[in-house]
Amino acid sequence: MRYTELHRNIQIRIITDFFTDLTQKSIIPFMAIYLSLQIGAGWAGLLLTINIIGSMLVGLWAGYWSDRIGRKKLMVIAQILQVFALFWLAAANSPWLNSVPLTCWMFFLSSLSSGITVPIANAMIVDVSSESERHYVYGLQYWTTNAAITIGALMGGLLFESFRFILFSIVWIESLVTLVILIFYIHETMDRRHTILSHRTTSIAPKNIFYTYIDVLKDTRFMVFLTATVLAISLEFQLDKYIAVRLKNEFSAQLLHWNITGLQMFSLIMAINTVLVVLIAIPFTKWMGRFPSRKVMTVGMCLYTAGFAFLGFSNWTLLLIICTVILTLGELMYNPVRQVLLAGMIPDANRAAYMAVDGMSYNVAALLGSLGLTLGAFLPSYGMATLYALLGIASLFFFRRALTLQSPITKAHHDPVACADAS
Repeated sequence: MRYTELHRNIQIRIITDFFTDLTQKSIIPFMAIYLSLQIGAGWAGLLLTINIIGSMLVGLWAGYWSDRIGRKKLMVIAQILQVFALFWLAAANSPWLNSVPLTCWMFFLSSLSSGITVPIANAMIVDVSSESERHYVYGLQYWTTNAAITIGALMGGLLFESFRFILFSIVWIESLVTLVILIFYIHETMDRRHTILSHRTTSIAPKNIFYTYIDVLKDTRFMVFLTATVLAISLEFQLDKYIAVRLKNEFSAQLLHWNITGLQMFSLIMAINTVLVVLIAIPFTKWMGRFPSRKVMTVGMCLYTAGFAFLGFSNWTLLLIICTVILTLGELMYNPVRQVLLAGMIPDANRAAYMAVDGMSYNVAALLGSLGLTLGAFLPSYGMATLYALLGIASLFFFRRALTLQSPITKAHHDPVACADAS
């Protein structure tokens, strides 16, 4: 599989998503600091929470309507909102205007725009990719996302505090270019042959939205898979919360005659994880595509879980480094396969709706990550390590359980179990 062999929509989305992630990640991680300084930590936390909830709700709305009126229309509307929001976000932090309220409102509008785009973009990839292509596509997407996050964080660190107007202006220009590309180069991908007849009416849209997501919640196979996803991702959110705090409080060592603090060790762990992903994600994922999905998922989750379990209590430098490598390899194995299996089990007529619900798993996992930090104040480190092991084992159990269940609305040729066995 080669990049040039992919559908043009996927080629364009991977490039535009890279630059969108790069620019967004140069802003979002630093907005919490900015808001805390400008309006206080309490109000900043409330605003960020409202942004997350608003993004989740508008994502559900967008997922429903995308399956009815098409992907491109809503993506263009969302991108227009993004361009508008980022223009005024830059203006509100310019030499001619310094408005904290306008910054807050435009940041909220930008979050809503992203909430609309994400489930639709994910559904679009499924629309135009085959089973054989998805291992490569999701592996490539995983690599570009991590590379963009790394570069974006560096760019934000250099520009956000002292050159915020320049940074926001760069982000606005990127969003404007993305809008032009969406309008003129992206094609509609929704196959209207798969739409349900009930989609034709809009007079009872609220009722239809309600019943659409009730049907999603009734899909036992998908909900079991979603539970596994939440548990797996919740481990990832422990890294910059409990594990970072534990290392700061407990860790002290020497490496090559240098004294290393806990925060420096945490930075080293993050650097190893990022560098490994950037260097080996694409060839490693391509190589993993040769093996059965079920086995790759199992081995990957075992490595991923073991890595986090040891990070939860160990203060031995070499072991921490080895475990970081292990959990990164596990993540590179299970994450693309998870997306491939998800794409194979969702029904054609409600792809974006399912993707919107799947997107909520990250928000739930983030809440569990915060809860882990709270539990860490009461449990010893080996207790947290045991909890991480149980979370990983439970996640693997639910993943494998989902692959054995049959969904009445999932078509046989999209059955990920069949694909895994055929591999």
